[in-house]
Amino acid sequence: MPAGGGIAVSPVNADAAAGTTPRSEPGLSVVAASQQAGPGAVVAGFGLIAVGAVGGWMIWRSGASAAKIQPEDTTGVFLTLLVFAAAVERILEPFSRWLPGRAAEAALSRTVADVTGRVDGLTEADREAVAVATAKVARAKANRTIVAWGLASGLATVASSAGGFYVLHAVAGGDWNGVAVWVDAVVTGVMVGSGTKPLHDLITRAQNGPPSA
Repeated sequence: MPAGGGIAVSPVNADAAAGTTPRSEPGLSVVAASQQAGPGAVVAGFGLIAVGAVGGWMIWRSGASAAKIQPEDTTGVFLTLLVFAAAVERILEPFSRWLPGRAAEAALSRTVADVTGRVDGLTEADREAVAVATAKVARAKANRTIVAWGLASGLATVASSAGGFYVLHAVAGGDWNGVAVWVDAVVTGVMVGSGTKPLHDLITRAQNGPPSA
């Protein structure tokens, strides 16, 4: 038992994929165990991409797509992708509260508050409760990452088809027809959706300013 009566849950690569840091409370050290996303979250993520692919195909099929955006060079393609990903990230930000994970985090906070500071000491049941709640948070964050990726990719696919920006055609040239335009929209959507998480972290760090010494 750690000094000071705290609980220590063994660190095992906590939340690396979700880009989060271990949670700690006074007198209690909690590090979430690494968890894989559940099958339901994986199905939901790819299902959202499939919905976006159908939407992109319908826009292309109806002829409602805008003219192809053709940047002058690869730097222009990269900058367009960056702006595209930033726009998608900001559009989805208000809806993040409904993604998986909030309830599990609240339950962990309640569990930590219940067991921290007990004058009669901590029991094995307390340790088990914290460990279980921590594992649920890790799983919920993994689920949230997959669902958010699918949602961002699906939305970006529809936006790509409607707006006329297709990354493969933009790189290869306007006359290239290696893949169908709507397939390129899916590729573009997945690339943009995959870029929203690191972009979100970058924007957050920029807004918060440099870390204090």
